[in-house]
Amino acid sequence: MTTEALAGLAAAGGAALVGAMATDAWQTARTRFLQLLGRDGRGDAVEHQVMEHQLETQADVVERTPEGSRERVRAAFLPGWQLQLADFLQQHPEAEQEFRQVIEQVRSELPETYQRQLGTHFEVRAGRDAYTSAHDMTVTHHHGDRSSP
Repeated sequence: MTTEALAGLAAAGGAALVGAMATDAWQTARTRFLQLLGRDGRGDAVEHQVMEHQLETQADVVERTPEGSRERVRAAFLPGWQLQLADFLQQHPEAEQEFRQVIEQVRSELPETYQRQLGTHFEVRAGRDAYTSAHDMTVTHHHGDRSSP
């Protein structure tokens, strides 16, 4: 997996994870991400407990935050989870498909407004062209000269 693809997938996973905090999808997100990150004995028990405590603490902060400010709080937690998830994917590229399934399961349980917000699709093609799309936007970056658009 390329660095860009890994970063995009970690971003999608982080967005699904923190987006589920203080929603009906939280228990699924918490359980599935902890299972994924700790499966096959990956990491030690203490590390797993620290991660679980971090998730619970952050979810509690989001829950106690007034509705109108929750997105700001989630946004503050997002970079840390993106880094942790990117590190996990880099160390365990064989878990990519399961990681994608966890993201889709969590997204499917989120309220419809969050599904639209998190409906970002990242795709990076090897070679000289890269393509990224989001809900209402498509950006295509081409390296070098191209004779046709």
